[in-house]
Amino acid sequence: MDVITLLAAVLVNALLMMLALVVSVGIRARSGLQAWQFMLLGQAAGFALLIGATLALPRLLATLGVMSLSFSASAMVLTAGRFLSQPVSRLGLLLPPLLLGLVHAFVFQDQKQATGLTNLIIGLQIMWASWLLLHGAERVRWRLLCGFAGAANGLLVLGRAVLVLGWPEIYPRFIAPHPLNFASLMLLNASLVLGTMGFLLAHRDAAEQALVRLASLDPLTGLLNRREWMNRAGQALGADAVGGAVLLMLDLDHFKRINDERGHPVGDEVLKLTGEVLRGELRASDLVGRYGGEEFCLLVRHCDAEAFGRLDSRLHQALRRRCEASLGFLADFSAGAVRVQAGETLAAAIKRADDQLYRAKHAGRGRTECADGVL
Repeated sequence: MDVITLLAAVLVNALLMMLALVVSVGIRARSGLQAWQFMLLGQAAGFALLIGATLALPRLLATLGVMSLSFSASAMVLTAGRFLSQPVSRLGLLLPPLLLGLVHAFVFQDQKQATGLTNLIIGLQIMWASWLLLHGAERVRWRLLCGFAGAANGLLVLGRAVLVLGWPEIYPRFIAPHPLNFASLMLLNASLVLGTMGFLLAHRDAAEQALVRLASLDPLTGLLNRREWMNRAGQALGADAVGGAVLLMLDLDHFKRINDERGHPVGDEVLKLTGEVLRGELRASDLVGRYGGEEFCLLVRHCDAEAFGRLDSRLHQALRRRCEASLGFLADFSAGAVRVQAGETLAAAIKRADDQLYRAKHAGRGRTECADGVL
C-alpha cells in the first residue's frame, strides 16, 4: 500500500458514489444532494489531477488539483447549507479555491508553503461545513453523522498543515509514505461513505416531511386540510376537560360570483389571501383549516369575550384591506361562533357554529353571529 494507491482508491470511491447517487435519486436542481454530488466529483477530479502531477506538468496539474479539492470543500459547505436551509455566501464559496490556486502556483517550488497552505485552507473549509452541521444538531442523526465525519477529516487535514509549516522534517511531502498521509486518506475514504449515507438520510427525512405536509395541508392556502383540522381539533377538545374554546366557522361572501365574474384564478387568489390573513392574525396555539370550498374553521383556545371581539374585527378588516390592495376589490366573510361546552363533541360544536353561520348569511353577510357565551 502506498499513497498513490490510496489516492486512486479515493478517486474511484468518489466516482462510484457520485454515479450511484445520480442513478438512485437523479440530479435535482439546487438540492443538497446535487451539491454533494459536485463535492464527490471535485474529490475525484482533484485526486486524479494530483496523480497526474506525479507524471507530467507538475505545477499546472497540482495547482488544478488543489483548486478542485478546495471547490469540493466549498461544495460540502453548500451541501450543509442547502439541507439546513441556511444561506451560504457565494464569495465564501468561490474565494478560497481561487486564492488557493493563485498562491499554490506562485509558491509551488517551495513544497513546505504549497502543501501547508493547501491543507490549511481546505481544512478550514471542511471545519466550516462541519460546524454548520453540528451547531444546534442536538439528536438529528444525519447531522451528527455528517458533522463528526467531516470534523475528523478536517482535523487531520489541519494537523497535516501544522506539521508541514512547523516541522517539515517530520512531514516531508503529501505523497510521501508518512503515517499521517495513510491515516488521512483512509479517514477521507470513510468520511465520504459516511457523508453520503448521512445526506441520504437527510434526503429521506425531507421526503417524509414533504409527504406529511402533502397529507395534512391544503395545497392552495397552506392551512390544515379538513381531515387534519378535524383530527387536531378533536384531540384539543378531548384534552380540554373544562371547555371554553371558541369554534368559528366562516364562509367567504359571494365567492361563486367572484369566480363567475372575475375568473377562477382570481378566486384562488382570494382563498390564498384568506389563508394568509388567518395565519397572520391567529396565535400558534390556535387551529385553523380549510373546511371545504370557501369555508374555513378556527378553534381559538383561551379566548375571553373581549379578546374574541377584537380578533373578529381584525379578521374582517384585514381581509377587506388585503383583497383591496392586492386584487382591487373588497372581499369579506360571514361567520358563526360558539363557545365549546365541557364534554361537547367536535361534531356537535360544528353543527352549532354552522347554525350561527346560517344566521349571519341571512342577516346580510359580512358579519359574525355568536351564540350565547361567546361575547
